[in-house]
Amino acid sequence: MSDLPGQPRDHMDALLRLLLPHGRRSISTFGTVTPLGASMGPDGEVVTVSGAAPEDEATPDDVLRSIYAELRLVAEASELLAIGVVSDVTLNEGAWPDGLRVELEHRDADPITVVLPYGRSDEGPLWKDAVTMPGVRRPWDQSAGAT
Repeated sequence: MSDLPGQPRDHMDALLRLLLPHGRRSISTFGTVTPLGASMGPDGEVVTVSGAAPEDEATPDDVLRSIYAELRLVAEASELLAIGVVSDVTLNEGAWPDGLRVELEHRDADPITVVLPYGRSDEGPLWKDAVTMPGVRRPWDQSAGAT
C-alpha cells in the first residue's frame, strides 16, 4: 500500500490545509476562485493541478472538468492516495450566499466535501463555520460525473 504514515483522514486533512487557504486568499484578493486541484502520492508528495488556463476564457465548470479529467488520468496511471479540489459555489442562503467547496477523496476511505460559507462586506469576505458532508467519488469511479 503506502509508505506514508497516518490514516486516510490525515492525508485528506493535509490536502484541505493546502486548498482551503488558497481559496480564502483568492476570495479575499480577487473575489472569486479559479478551481485548483491537488493530489497526494504514496510518499506524501503533493502536486497541484490547475486545469484549463483562465486566459483560455474557460468557465469555472470547464476548469473543474479539466481538473477532474487530469486527476482521473493520474489516478489510473499511478498509486495516488488522495485528491482534493477547491472551487467557489453559490449557496443562496441569505447573508451567506456563497461558499468555498473542497472535495476530498482517498482511495481507501469515503469521500467528503467541506463547505465554508462566506458573505461579502466592504471590508472583505465574512466567513462562517465550515460544514462537512459526504462527498462524491470521482477519479476512482469511472461512472461518476466530471463535476
